[in-house]
Amino acid sequence: MELRKLAAASAGVGIVLSAAVVGVATPAMASTNCNTWTSADRATGYGKCTGGDTRFDTHRVKVVCIGPTGRTFNVYGKWVNTRDGETSKGVCSTDTKKSGVEVYKMSVETDRL
Repeated sequence: MELRKLAAASAGVGIVLSAAVVGVATPAMASTNCNTWTSADRATGYGKCTGGDTRFDTHRVKVVCIGPTGRTFNVYGKWVNTRDGETSKGVCSTDTKKSGVEVYKMSVETDRL
């Protein structure tokens, strides 16, 4: 019976400590600002985020491409470092005049490990 009380007390302390760590870590996180843009020929989409407070903050651009028939498909840029302000790019087409494929819309995905 005393073993149960000890286990319950230990679990309760663990939950309180976990909540305290989360509460302290959240305000310290730096805000992230992201921008997207396309190349002049609308063949490539770019995404760049700045901010982030650790070297593990990353982001990538998600580009929705559209072809001449109206069919869409997704292209993802590589994951890049947010704190260093690196740019991620997703290429829909290497020649939009021939293929008719171009950037339709874009967004940025972020991740923190």
